[in-house]
Amino acid sequence: MDDGSGCDVGELCKRFGVNCIRLPTNRGKGFALKEGFKWGIRRDYTIFATVDADGQHKAEHFKDFLKKIRNNDIVIGSRRRRMKDMGFMRILSNRITTTFISIMTGCRLEDSQSGYRVIRRRVLEELELSRNRYDMESELLVKALWKGFRVDFVPISVVRSEKSFINPLRDIFLAITLAIELILERC
Repeated sequence: MDDGSGCDVGELCKRFGVNCIRLPTNRGKGFALKEGFKWGIRRDYTIFATVDADGQHKAEHFKDFLKKIRNNDIVIGSRRRRMKDMGFMRILSNRITTTFISIMTGCRLEDSQSGYRVIRRRVLEELELSRNRYDMESELLVKALWKGFRVDFVPISVVRSEKSFINPLRDIFLAITLAIELILERC
């Protein structure tokens, strides 16, 4: 997915035989993911993998995701055991948001903010997602847990990256407003 990056992602994808969906402008990570999910559903894909573009996730863990998705609906890469490898603001943002979502869903989550995920098609078809930024991944997780979908975690290592577009204060605020919106929607 190239969401208006300005880079020549399409050429790189073509070289590796990967389809590249190009959006003319950046409308947010959540929007780009939803467009990719729709594209895959139209082509009858059954599982979807997401990996953040900041280079912090290693491909070597993918085989562990494929093993776990057999008995689950969503598998998320957990950086919980490797938090020290992340910057302080990422750790703070992750801990606050993961705790908040754990309380909302009644499930003890390891890492609600990891962009390294595998998701079954049926989850994406059943959930109505409205958020278009980073908080869409939290929205997806909360709604999936509330609907009874099975979620599990795979321990992953972290490659420290300074390329992140995470803004911890903004992202915590988005998580809080998402929580309020979801709770009101559920009532």
